[in-house]
This record gives sequence, structure tokens and C-alpha cells, in this order.
Amino acid sequence: MLRAAILGMALGLLAIVGAAGYAALAACRIELAVLDRWLPQSCPSDADIAAAARLDALRDRNLALTRDIRRTENELAALQCEAVPPAPLPAPLPEPEPAPAPDSAGIDPGSWNRGDIRVLDGCWELDSDFRTRDIQTGRITHYTQWEMCFDRQGNGRETMTATNGTTCRGAVSGQFLDPSGAAAGDQRLEVREPGNLRCSDGGYIHQRIITCELAGDGSASCVNFQPETGGRGEVRLRRRTEDQ
Repeated sequence: MLRAAILGMALGLLAIVGAAGYAALAACRIELAVLDRWLPQSCPSDADIAAAARLDALRDRNLALTRDIRRTENELAALQCEAVPPAPLPAPLPEPEPAPAPDSAGIDPGSWNRGDIRVLDGCWELDSDFRTRDIQTGRITHYTQWEMCFDRQGNGRETMTATNGTTCRGAVSGQFLDPSGAAAGDQRLEVREPGNLRCSDGGYIHQRIITCELAGDGSASCVNFQPETGGRGEVRLRRRTEDQ
């Protein structure tokens, strides 16, 4: 009888202790593997709570981004874009007109009337019956040959040869007086010496300025003027042929 009472008291005490321990375990969130089969799952740890908070924040962020994407898509769908045609290509530059052939039989009237100085490219001969007199000795020198050769820019050299073998050589240049384009038939060419023309006998010929107009036979009719002396004469400018 006494034993039974003692056993009952022990069993009762054990039940009280077990209940208190379970309550303590639940309150303190202590996880014991040995009790997993007998007790409900224990409370989450601080790491689990932090991870759950981050997951909630990511869900909120994802939801906000989704809303932004949909709003942007709606705005793009409402836009109306117009196609811009490509800019037109610049017009090709006109090809330069070819210069007249240097060995042509005469002066190209089209190039002359346009004031194209390239028309002078090549060598030319001038009618010459030019005479000089030495003021000290009175000697007369008769020049029967006069030649000029130019490049495509109108720069050139001239040579005069007398019957006694005297030669005079120097620079010469040509330009049109109205290169912008005078009326047809009115274009004038000026051939100018930079100074007195020196000769092989020690003498010289006073500077000359030659003004030419296009003639109808492929040559140019020119006036030969000496500013220092006031001398004036006529001369004809012709292209030199290949056999000369």
C-alpha cells in the first residue's frame, strides 16, 4: 500500500517535471534532436528570421520592378516614332574641263573666251620685225625670231634672236584681263615682261606689255607697248607647230 502511494507520487512528480521542461524548451526555442519525434518543431533561429526578412524585402523589390517594367512598356507602346529619311548625298563636283591640246593648229576659242589661262600651255611664235639702236654706237640690231613658251599657269620664258646672232632671254607671264568671263569675243590676254629683257651682247630691250585679242584664223592680234619709251607696235601671236 505504501509502495503504491510512493510510486504514484513519483509518477506525478515526473509528469510535472516533464511538463515544465517542455514549456521551458518552447519558451527558449531550444532545438533538441532527441525530442524531434515527441515535440512540435522548435522556434526559428535569428539567422532564419534575418533570411526570412531579406526574402520578404526581395519579394517587395521584385514586385516594384515588375510594376516599373509594365509602366515603361505601356509608355513605349503609346509612343509614335516617325521614320527620318536619310540625308541626300552631295551633288558630285563637275569635272574640270580639259585644257586645249598644246599641239593644236590654233587657239581654242572656247577656252580663250572663258578666260582659261591653260590655253597658253605650250610654245608660241610672234611675228617679229623688231629693231633696236645702240644710243652710243648707233648700231642697229634686227630681231627676226621671237618665241614664248608657257606652262598651264601662264608662267613662261621668251627668246628673241637677231640676224647677227644676238639673243635676248627672260621671264614672261600671261593672264586674262577679265578671267571671270567677258562677253564672247571681248576677252583680252595680257603678256607682260617683269622688266627690261637682257641680251647676250650686253644690251637690253625695254620692258614690253603685249595685249592680245582673239583673231578669226586661230591666232591672236596683239599690241606691243613699251611703257618707258612710249613705243607701240603690232604683232601676231601664233601657236608654234611641231615641225618648227
